[in-house]
Amino acid sequence: MNIFPVRIGGYVELTITANNTTVTEAIRAYAEKRLSILDRRFRDPVPVFLQIRKEQTKKEEDRYIAEVTIRLTRGVIRGEMRGDSPYTAVDHVSDTVTRQISRYKNRYSDKTRRASEGGLGLAIAEQLAQESVSEVDNSGITTLEHGQLVRTKRHKMASETVEDAAGQMELLGHNFYVFRNKETDEINVVYRRHDEDYGLIVPEDVEA
Repeated sequence: MNIFPVRIGGYVELTITANNTTVTEAIRAYAEKRLSILDRRFRDPVPVFLQIRKEQTKKEEDRYIAEVTIRLTRGVIRGEMRGDSPYTAVDHVSDTVTRQISRYKNRYSDKTRRASEGGLGLAIAEQLAQESVSEVDNSGITTLEHGQLVRTKRHKMASETVEDAAGQMELLGHNFYVFRNKETDEINVVYRRHDEDYGLIVPEDVEA
């Protein structure tokens, strides 16, 4: 695995890793240039992790994956996008995490202004929902009836309100989010509907 730590600008501390592929000097330089846009989004040093990996998929345009994780004091911003090359995957994920930061700032603009004395980086860290960094297991592949299970993620779930969970889902750029409901202490799933509203799945035990 290649590891390339580098500081971009004054605040972004970028670490690039590769899995099942090689990060050339050209790819590294391109990734630094594309992700340098993040530097002006923060006022405090922020660690940013970029992983570039290659998977054997049927669609050539999906074989390269770029995953960006921005670790803040009490949470993370994460984006994952695919492309037919490392360059296009980095392009897509750079745009994705930039939109996620903007979405957060718009959603919590009032809270950000109240915390402005501590700087934008601190404001995001304090208001971001508490999601632990996921543990990813790529060691095993399980064959299912309609495909393969190629990846398993484990993460600790903090108790959240439905509103906070929906906000965290939007921040991460996902269309669903699993969380522990703060009011009921049950595992729920909030998701984005096709009509742009939200839905909530509340599991119930099947009666014998």
